[in-house]
Amino acid sequence: MLLIIAAAALETHQLRRRMRPVADSDQQLFGGTTAAGRQTRLLLTGIGPTSTAINLTRFLERETPQAVVMIGCGGSYPHSGLRVGDLALATEEIFGDLGVMTDQRFLPLDQLEIPLTPPPVQRIKLENGLMQAVAALLRTALEEQPNRLRCGPLVTVSTCSGQPRLSRELEARTNGICENMEGAAAAQACALYRLPFLELRGISNPTGTRDPEQWDLPRGAGAAQWGLDRILDHWPQLEKTLCRS
Repeated sequence: MLLIIAAAALETHQLRRRMRPVADSDQQLFGGTTAAGRQTRLLLTGIGPTSTAINLTRFLERETPQAVVMIGCGGSYPHSGLRVGDLALATEEIFGDLGVMTDQRFLPLDQLEIPLTPPPVQRIKLENGLMQAVAALLRTALEEQPNRLRCGPLVTVSTCSGQPRLSRELEARTNGICENMEGAAAAQACALYRLPFLELRGISNPTGTRDPEQWDLPRGAGAAQWGLDRILDHWPQLEKTLCRS
């Protein structure tokens, strides 16, 4: 079974047309079968890292999927080259605002002089055989526009960058290409359960602005679901990379 997760219903409206609610679940959980004949579950986790961690962990305590694929919208950083409707595939996930802001600079949690056991997790590496195979698949599917996909660090925040200064500061500090509010929490949970994790975001807006003319949530959500459809159609080939990772 393959588990797909997303924060909100808006990000999965196309996918849910092919699925049905799981009747005996107390979560926002849907089930179905892909064109390739694989059983799938779709879990709506809610927005933000806390809701994501709680709801994903609740599911993983009951079932063990083959892999977890997260989709959703994201905001592109100024120098990422990503535009609305493009795709961002995570090579790592970063807790972007977990730490302390001083007068001089931001100190991430793993740089604070606090004796913590276990040590804090600030970055979760996601670049593996599955991620690389998906990147190649999507670039091929994009045909004349393979540059519409970028692979790189994704940054999870609890406060999104609605002003240029914060957007530039987070991009410079993390080298991130895309901002979101859930990915690092899901990546950390999957690492603890030793499950393959893949994250694909459709760009719905640039960071650093709240100008509604520059936002298109349906287009970002549609792009991510288009990418997911390619992944699901080719999952029998992609799952072979799991054995080699």
